Amino acid sequence: MTYKNLPPAPGGRRERRLQARARLRIYRQVGSSLAVVAIAATSFSTAGAADIAHRSLSQRDNTVEAVAPVIAGDGSVEVKTVTSQLAIANGTVEQPDTSARVGTRRVVQTGAPGVELVSYIVTTINGVEVGRTPGLSVVVSAPTDEIVAVGALRIPPATNVQRGSNQALGQQMAADLFGWTGDQWSCLDTLWQHESGWSQTSGNQTSGAYGIPQALPGNKMAVYGADWQTNPATQITWGLHYIQDRYATPCGAWGHFTSHNWY
Repeated sequence: MTYKNLPPAPGGRRERRLQARARLRIYRQVGSSLAVVAIAATSFSTAGAADIAHRSLSQRDNTVEAVAPVIAGDGSVEVKTVTSQLAIANGTVEQPDTSARVGTRRVVQTGAPGVELVSYIVTTINGVEVGRTPGLSVVVSAPTDEIVAVGALRIPPATNVQRGSNQALGQQMAADLFGWTGDQWSCLDTLWQHESGWSQTSGNQTSGAYGIPQALPGNKMAVYGADWQTNPATQITWGLHYIQDRYATPCGAWGHFTSHNWY
């Protein structure tokens, strides 16, 4: 038996030298693994990020090794860098919709989660994880919020209509020209009650708006008749077409009016 094959004496110089060399090997391996973290981080924006960004988000934590394991010392201590793909939850934004009735909801934009990459320094002893330190994180794709339109339109109550009045004429013309009855008539009636009180001579001294629908300027209504200043039928015809062209329905115009105080 040679000297090199003999076990070192406990506490002797040879045993201390062997222990020092083992510790030095471990320190060198751990230092190498820390340097690898910086190298792995730079790969987020290149092939690694592109590959992971296209994977399914069905799994919350999809962990992949960023570098090969670094074995320290006698093989019982392992330090490595891993990269995890995490899903970033999207939010929901509600927006009032004055063209839709109260109590209704409509998805305007579908939401989608985002993707984030996080690097960790993981230490294991004999295959058992004993430490995990988070490092860099990179947002590959930001989440997209879901946008929901929440109905805010309240249909005004119906009112009594007197025969032979401008209001009765408007009710008949709205039904004949566009089929606007029921709730649509209630919205139209309330709108023009606010605007002019159904008076064909109503004028706004500040803005210059005129007539039952408060056309601005009033001479816009001349396209339906030269008598636009005095004839309620001419004014109503113009007003109904204006609402249909701009808001589609009287309730659409009324919803805009309740939010902006004009239509």
